[in-house]
Amino acid sequence: MTHLPDSKGTILIVDDEPNVLWFISKVCQPMGYMTVTAGNGIEALKIIQECGHKLDLVLLDLKMPGMGGLEVLRSIRRYQPTLPVIVLTAIHDKQEECERLGVEEFIKKPYSLEELYNRIEHVIDRQSFDKLEAAMDPGVIPAAKLLIVDEDTEVCELLSAALFEDFPHAQFTIKWTRTGEEALRLSQDFEPDIVILDIKLPHMWGDELVRRFKAGEGRCPRDFVIYTSLGDLSEIDRAQKLGYKFLSKPTDLDTLFEVLAKICLRHHLVRKQGA
Repeated sequence: MTHLPDSKGTILIVDDEPNVLWFISKVCQPMGYMTVTAGNGIEALKIIQECGHKLDLVLLDLKMPGMGGLEVLRSIRRYQPTLPVIVLTAIHDKQEECERLGVEEFIKKPYSLEELYNRIEHVIDRQSFDKLEAAMDPGVIPAAKLLIVDEDTEVCELLSAALFEDFPHAQFTIKWTRTGEEALRLSQDFEPDIVILDIKLPHMWGDELVRRFKAGEGRCPRDFVIYTSLGDLSEIDRAQKLGYKFLSKPTDLDTLFEVLAKICLRHHLVRKQGA
């Protein structure tokens, strides 16, 4: 029986190369994660069957002797259908098949340490966010300054009106703009807590806007919501790599409000009702 200690999170690393297992463990452990390793598919499934409820993420190679990574992935989906999996592989033509099986990320070898670090953090953060309850304490409501960035004026106006008028159990101050450049300028005085943005913006795409915010241009918000209508797999991958909550247009307003309420709870953007 395998026993796993408590930690920030537990990651199962599956690869037939001992050096890779050692290397990835050394990347994950300073991030605060407990790592468990498996040198083949059979060993990996044994760990998942015994301890799957305590695992937060699986890092899986596809090319292994005996039971290959795809077979392991299919078994994971049978035993633990919601367990997040990141595929790390030199087999680049299996991405669509892996995505159909519900992997969170498909990282092609060779990859950088920074890329691996960011993808792990994003997946773990998404999982913890999805588990977060949006319920507020009695008498406490979400309160935040929202900046909507979308090329479509109608979308900006509808979202602004709905979030301001249709949710009296919240206090949102809202501004909107159609371009990334204007969002950076507007943020200086408005100082938004949360930015809701489309990834496809004129002149500057949404991921570039996020990068520039984080680089110190404008006033960087505490969080982002990616709200977009992408259809191409490469565009969806580009948006999801940002690691923030991803909503496809059209999303009903109750779902958007629930996401905003969770973000407000996570960042303590709340106040007493009537204050």
